Amino acid sequence: MTYEESSVLLVETDALIRAAVSDYLRRCGYQVVEATNAAEAVQVLNAHPIQILVADLELKDASGFQLSATARNIRPEIEVIVTRSAERTTAAAVGLCKDGPLDRPYSPEHLIARIRQRRS
Repeated sequence: MTYEESSVLLVETDALIRAAVSDYLRRCGYQVVEATNAAEAVQVLNAHPIQILVADLELKDASGFQLSATARNIRPEIEVIVTRSAERTTAAAVGLCKDGPLDRPYSPEHLIARIRQRRS
């Protein structure tokens, strides 16, 4: 099987991103099936011979990791690529900690500084 013969299941919540990525993949010769959430993706996986799953980590009805595990149960040979939105991840982290996420890789000194900053 060549990449051009591969079918891709693109699971992305953002319609603009989904449309742009789908269009690009199609122009590269891939067959693309789109889904907006994990439930739709599972239906597609059960109905179509998908070889590659591209899943947003932050789906509304499940995490991309949960979907990936389900996909592997349905199609053990499937290749999985997970994506994430830096903006959404940062926004979620900011909601949990006032300084936002600590970027990796980080040194132990940066972690200690962040901890000390929070305690002062």
